[in-house]
Amino acid sequence: MNKELISEGVCIYCQEKIKQQQMTKHIAEHLTVLEKEKKTTGTGAWHIKIESGEMFLHLLVSGNDTFKNLDKFLRDIWVECCGHLSSFSHKNFKVKMADSFDNVLSPLLKILYEYDFGDTTYLDVIALKRYQITAPQKITLLSRNEPLKLMCSICGKVPAVVICPFCCMEEYALFCAKCSHIHTEECDDFDEDMALPVVNSPRMGVCGYEGGVIDKQRDGVYEK
Repeated sequence: MNKELISEGVCIYCQEKIKQQQMTKHIAEHLTVLEKEKKTTGTGAWHIKIESGEMFLHLLVSGNDTFKNLDKFLRDIWVECCGHLSSFSHKNFKVKMADSFDNVLSPLLKILYEYDFGDTTYLDVIALKRYQITAPQKITLLSRNEPLKLMCSICGKVPAVVICPFCCMEEYALFCAKCSHIHTEECDDFDEDMALPVVNSPRMGVCGYEGGVIDKQRDGVYEK
């Protein structure tokens, strides 16, 4: 992603739009207040973040939930396209899908998530802090980056709506509807049938990925 992109998301608790670098601290402040007000002796919950460059998810997950459910959530919101295999891993120990978060996580622990062992999408899963609160559901989306300002690589005037899967590893790969026709003349492999949609996911442009099935309102194209 372009270093000049500004990544920000809306906090579920106050609806304020916060920049990526400040989101961890911001959400932690809300969770600390919740813990003081509604502290429980039951199952706690972890604040975790998932990152890939400028794209991020902040989640609250129940401590007794499993990595299998997190895998399903990530598939639904960010990566699922063809039923590929996936895994969580750490360099010092194995992480099984059946493992619970409480049995694996510790503050600031980073785990690698991989989806598709051919055209692999890599995500960093970072445990931030465990709170003695009851999560409203097994996995709650606290914030997600808004669609990034990805402009057409040719005209630079309007948001891109399609990506060339053959050039997606290059900077010159995002096009508005009008300029995509120009790219068909420059890329022998590209035509309208091969164009993939611009979506709010690290899987964009890979293996026919066309977007998630949850939180679809934030899975579209940047709006000026």
